[in-house]
Amino acid sequence: MIRKAIVPMAGLGTRLYPISVVLPKGLMPFVLPDGSLTTGLQLITQLLLDAGIEQIGVVVSPENRSVYEAFLAGGCERYAAARATRPSLQQTYESLQRLRGRICWIEQCDLWGLGHAIWCAREFAAGEAVLVVLGDHILLPLESPTAIAEVIALYAKRQTPVYGVHRVPFDMVSQYGILQGAPTDRGGVYRLIHLCEKPSPNEARQQLRTEGLGSDEFLAHSGVYAFPPALWEVLAQIDVEYTPEQGEWTLTHAQQRLLAHMPAWLVETPPTLDFGTAQEYRRAFGCIAGYGDV
Repeated sequence: MIRKAIVPMAGLGTRLYPISVVLPKGLMPFVLPDGSLTTGLQLITQLLLDAGIEQIGVVVSPENRSVYEAFLAGGCERYAAARATRPSLQQTYESLQRLRGRICWIEQCDLWGLGHAIWCAREFAAGEAVLVVLGDHILLPLESPTAIAEVIALYAKRQTPVYGVHRVPFDMVSQYGILQGAPTDRGGVYRLIHLCEKPSPNEARQQLRTEGLGSDEFLAHSGVYAFPPALWEVLAQIDVEYTPEQGEWTLTHAQQRLLAHMPAWLVETPPTLDFGTAQEYRRAFGCIAGYGDV
């Protein structure tokens, strides 16, 4: 059973510059169809809690930790008088406090990549199996943690890595981690054969095609991963070998090493809203507000 989830939110958010200078990416605002305000942090963590996750480790930069903490504190006594006369404010405050009680803040002092961000959460994980959900991906539908539940359910059955995936067109493969799968007797579930971080179009065509998909369709990470305890042994090995001069420490490094020792599985999940760039944020904002398409 997976009890813990890790949500990496420490990146600089350069694709959302200059807003990201003063507003951490996880606190980018969204408006729900009923007119209420929320944030990426709230949407992601609430879906995890709804899926049965008990503890959430949010990886942040040391500079932004106080901003996140102040946000979940909800203004404390400064807003007490206003909350006393406005029930909606009090309800929101209580919701923030419930999240606050389930979140553990983890600092990533050196922004060396996604794999390193997960390694920073090793004490929080305490050697357990974990779920990883990207901090700039909102999993749909908002009313139900379908994607998370499907990944957790398949992990419970297989006890080896499980990755949520969605289909992307050929002209977008260089923007994603692309995975080649072999179909199984269950529709939408594949055994992982090979994966590559942001491959070139030629590389994708030659090495990453999945049988049963359209000629211009490829499987890409949808932002949710289930890892067995063996992840921590692999990350420890990478930590010994890694130097910043090698470039970004991606999570793909760990996935490839795990694949050499155990099978891994892919499950197609409902659409994901990536809000890591201005264009993606605009699309996600419209979809969540109820006036845009997925």
